[in-house]
Amino acid sequence: MAFSLLCPRLIRLISQLGIVILFCQTGATQDQTIRLTVPGGTLEGSLRVAQPFDSTLIILVAGSGPTDRNGNQPQGGAATLQMLADSLEVHGVSTFRYDKRNIGQSTFDSIREEDLRFDSLVVDVGQWIRHFSSDGRFTNILLAGHSEGALVTTLAANRYPEVDGLITLAGAGRTADSLIMIQLERQPPFVQVATDSLFRQIREGQEAKSPPYLMALFRPSVQPYLRSWIVINPAEEIVKLGIPVLVVQGGKDLQVFQEDADRLFRSSRHSTILKIEDMNHTLKAVGDQADNMASYTDPGRPLHPALIPGMIAWLESFRRK
Repeated sequence: MAFSLLCPRLIRLISQLGIVILFCQTGATQDQTIRLTVPGGTLEGSLRVAQPFDSTLIILVAGSGPTDRNGNQPQGGAATLQMLADSLEVHGVSTFRYDKRNIGQSTFDSIREEDLRFDSLVVDVGQWIRHFSSDGRFTNILLAGHSEGALVTTLAANRYPEVDGLITLAGAGRTADSLIMIQLERQPPFVQVATDSLFRQIREGQEAKSPPYLMALFRPSVQPYLRSWIVINPAEEIVKLGIPVLVVQGGKDLQVFQEDADRLFRSSRHSTILKIEDMNHTLKAVGDQADNMASYTDPGRPLHPALIPGMIAWLESFRRK
């Protein structure tokens, strides 16, 4: 459940060293909204502490675009991250999820789109890793990244030694431009040719001049971000990890494919793979393609029933190590 600043049961407000924690009792669950002052702005997220308490914390990281802490975008969404927090809490697992830069309550007044780089996302995760590592309650810090968030968390796990384990949820196993080209296979040939040409120009450091029909993806202000993203190969990054990894992939995913999961699984030295045949990119059970697409804006549809048991089984083996 999402925390509201209008909650009538606000208990206390603590402010020191740039950290603000708001406690709100909603039913049987105590949610904590945490604000972290960082260079240029404020990050905000929701901590769900499971009862009975366990010292493991999973930091949930959202996918691409203007995605908030619950896994939704301004036009709606599937509430995937909120459902993960709700479901994991039932099994005694604490979670933290947060709004990305300039999304929801994470505000950066001076930030410009042309100044963003993929590494900006990794740095933000690092702020939370360091924060919770200094919190004496949690002895195991795990990261779980959904979609693009899988690559963000992989890079963060490589950079921050405080991370003890990684879960990739529908994460790509190849560079972003390669994956996007595969996603465009059903588009007219002229779209594919134009997209491939634009990616090549961006890789080479040129300012690519996009046709109007591709401007949403290749507008000039986003090209520096694209350049910083498409040079990263997820399979080459995950091989560097010396921590346990769970790779989760659905067979009905329209954006990331079984081959991607296989690449991540084969590349990681300490990996387990969880494949769920009728699960899609939103981590929901779906039927035909129309049902698949409908799930993207259906926050009432539950997570696939095999997902949480599979994650919990892996977590139990992680805890025994």
